[in-house]
Amino acid sequence: MNAVDFESIYAEYKQDVFRYLFSLTGSYEAAEELLAETFFRAFTGLCSFRGESSVRTWLFSISRNVFREYLRRNPRAIPTEDETLALMCVQSGMIQPDESASFELSELVGQLLAKKDERSRRVFRLRLEGYSFREIGGMVGISENSARVLEYRTRSYLQKELRKEGYGHD
Repeated sequence: MNAVDFESIYAEYKQDVFRYLFSLTGSYEAAEELLAETFFRAFTGLCSFRGESSVRTWLFSISRNVFREYLRRNPRAIPTEDETLALMCVQSGMIQPDESASFELSELVGQLLAKKDERSRRVFRLRLEGYSFREIGGMVGISENSARVLEYRTRSYLQKELRKEGYGHD
């Protein structure tokens, strides 16, 4: 891959990686900082990319490692489980970023997801973390199509319930 290819990779995946990092940090500033670090590492490690996974999976793997290092430097930056779920809803477009700051919303998302079975919760979270349906199917032990159906049903359930509570948009 050359610099021109990398520019197209950056343009194509920048928003996805940013939303993922925002869902982990809950902070625009931290997500921007980690986004820059992710793409810096991707660029410097381009020659080691073997193509054994998709470029998107590779970038998300780098961003997960960058986030882990960020947490080691900033241990107080860890969002609660409920805050993480609310931020994931922002990432998926179910709710607006300004709504995610609400403690009540964070609790509600956690409560709603707790009502779903473990497999549905796991599929939903893995998808929000950037894994493909094929990868999720392999991790969970189901078909790619089953992973799609479970993620769709869980997302629809959350959207419906959040709208009932006055969150999200139609």
